[in-house]
Amino acid sequence: MTDRLSGMVRPDRARIRDALERRLGIDARALAAFRIILGLTLLFDVLHRSRHLVTFYTDSGAVPREVRLAQADVSAQYSIHMLSGEPWAQALLFGLAALLAIGVLVGYRTQLAVLLSLVLLVSVHFRAPLVLNSGDRLLREVMVLAVFLPLGTRWAVDAIGSDRERNRRVATPATAAILLYVVSFFANNGQHKRLGDTWPGGEALQYALRQDQLTILLGNYLVDYPLLLEVGTYGWLALVVGAPLLLVLSGWLRVLYVGLFLSAVAGLGLSMAVGLFPAVLTAVLVLFVPTRVWDRLETAGASHCRRVEGLERLRARTSALGSQVGPPRRLHSTLSPQTSERKRQLWSVVLGFVLLVVVVWNIGLLGYADTPEMADPIDPEDNQWTMYAPDPSTTAGWYVVEAHLESGERMDVLRNDDLRDGPPPDASDSLPSFRWRKYMSSLDDDTQRADRFGASMCDRAAEQFDTPVERIEVVYYSDAIDFDAEESSPTATTRVETACSAA
Repeated sequence: MTDRLSGMVRPDRARIRDALERRLGIDARALAAFRIILGLTLLFDVLHRSRHLVTFYTDSGAVPREVRLAQADVSAQYSIHMLSGEPWAQALLFGLAALLAIGVLVGYRTQLAVLLSLVLLVSVHFRAPLVLNSGDRLLREVMVLAVFLPLGTRWAVDAIGSDRERNRRVATPATAAILLYVVSFFANNGQHKRLGDTWPGGEALQYALRQDQLTILLGNYLVDYPLLLEVGTYGWLALVVGAPLLLVLSGWLRVLYVGLFLSAVAGLGLSMAVGLFPAVLTAVLVLFVPTRVWDRLETAGASHCRRVEGLERLRARTSALGSQVGPPRRLHSTLSPQTSERKRQLWSVVLGFVLLVVVVWNIGLLGYADTPEMADPIDPEDNQWTMYAPDPSTTAGWYVVEAHLESGERMDVLRNDDLRDGPPPDASDSLPSFRWRKYMSSLDDDTQRADRFGASMCDRAAEQFDTPVERIEVVYYSDAIDFDAEESSPTATTRVETACSAA
């Protein structure tokens, strides 16, 4: 009788373990795709920031170190980028970040590359936090969890000559932590959206896409189809509210749900200038793609390329080379079995702690329990995912940096052109990037910050125009969004006014 009961218990445990692995484990190829997208995102971020390196990261720009240190938060003291305000020093750090991003992309010393990329990412975020949006914060938090994931086991330089099982599914506390984090991130945002009026009412995307300063490409056309936008509003709300289904579903049902999510994210990226947000969302959603999809993709690729024999020969050669040279990541094989077991046990404890922190913190953010008290208090309200929630803004506007010249002319400094009357043809082109918009929206909060930005625009205008510059005005034009109005009558508000020292 006892043997029969134990025989029944073991299959039940096996089924439970298999169900958990299918839902909380990640295919090694999904981890590789996640790593590649993450590396591309980090590389794009460095190159994109470098276009405005002097303006936001040096002492000669709009955010010198004394202005940064005057901000209320103390995170600046943890930034490596604060060690020097010289352009060459910032260029050196940016170049190092680009090299590390390439290391993540190709999977070379992957865990170290991810860790050092995270250090430089946090540093550059702390150097100029007012140019960040939610996509930057999401990238930073995803990078923290990525440090604990085995990202170099497939499609990576680190995997050359590896004897690891090719189609191995990885199921650890770290994989559970990042999947639970992604689901709670969407659920948190969905909870805020349900509390608004425009999301349950079907009008949210109509308001969002009428914010011309954010609308790009496909969004410029979708704005004329309110019925389609209403369907899209309900669809996106349903996806984020139903985000727990990403874990509940398996097999082809999960494939379908992830596919719907990825399609919605692609639509977001083609419609709105929201920074790194679509790229990071794509990276984390790829983690949910199950093994059967990767099997089919890999089989289709192998049959199309017809290079299996060549790959096997390459693998044999690299294996032989690896046995002679011995890659650094295999040094653990020289350790005694007892030491290796202790290291595995310690790593399991660390990963378990990471999972516990993620679960407890996100339960607190979702409002089901209080977040734990910390030595340096953190307000959970400051960490909610409220993008376009509970409602998108019901006003639209754009910034213009106006240079008033000694000759009496008025010029657009950022466009280096004559100042045009009325709304711009495309408000999304009125500023160099979304980071400028984020920073300029903060100028009302601090007089020193506004004065320094005005002074930097004086210098910029002096370099661009032959006539001496008398003063700079940063003007924000805004108007309430009215679906039925044929013409707008924006209100102009001067955010900054700075007298320039005419040379």
